[in-house]
Amino acid sequence: MTHVDDSVLKPGTGIDLVINLHSLTPLFSSSVIFESDTKRKILIVARPEQRLNIKDLKSNTLHVSALARDKAGKINRIGFLCTLAKCLESYRLANGTTTQALVLSYTPKAELVTVRSAFRYIPSSTHEALGKMVIAGHDFFSGKDFRISDISLAGVGLILPKEVNRCQNPLTALDVGRIARFGIVLRDHTQESETIEAIETIVEVRRINRRFNEKAIFVGCRFNRISSACEEILCRFIHNAQLHEIRSMTHA
Repeated sequence: MTHVDDSVLKPGTGIDLVINLHSLTPLFSSSVIFESDTKRKILIVARPEQRLNIKDLKSNTLHVSALARDKAGKINRIGFLCTLAKCLESYRLANGTTTQALVLSYTPKAELVTVRSAFRYIPSSTHEALGKMVIAGHDFFSGKDFRISDISLAGVGLILPKEVNRCQNPLTALDVGRIARFGIVLRDHTQESETIEAIETIVEVRRINRRFNEKAIFVGCRFNRISSACEEILCRFIHNAQLHEIRSMTHA
């Protein structure tokens, strides 16, 4: 790729923290840069709401990913390899409040983060992803039984409320290795005429975080069998969503 230096890592920049960028199932979590020291190659960033496992951050590869314009004027999603130096439990913000933060040391050489290999999109009001899961003949729907928190060509991340209608959510009993049918409706609201496409696939539960927060757990699923036609639909949806994000940043 055309060279992009680390001057893009400025305070206030929205970023992703990426665990195992080059794996089949990279884990993305949104964050923001609080402080940047390009001489010492140090960043202080917000600890993601997902409360990433510190052991995972230390034992796996970690990248800081951001959108940046190269010298040719093209906007790319890039990543900087980094390591966790310290966790700050009470980082003081400009308004006087405190929050949790991470101190990262990074390598200044950037690498291209491609849509197909790693980009994990977080559905938004402009690009929605709605799902239906079928397990043992029982149907479960997004909006009630779970929410799609992120989606990529490799799989989906699901947030499951621990209770549905004041009763325990049956999906909280899922275990790693469980197989399920999964249907996804993709809605693009940015076109003059709303675009709606659907895909069907088989997913396998690959990881579970039962301590995600007090009211929900997180489940990461990998696509086991997805047709080339469905993969093309999903790739196009993610690509268009990324382009919309880039255009929004450019216009801003």
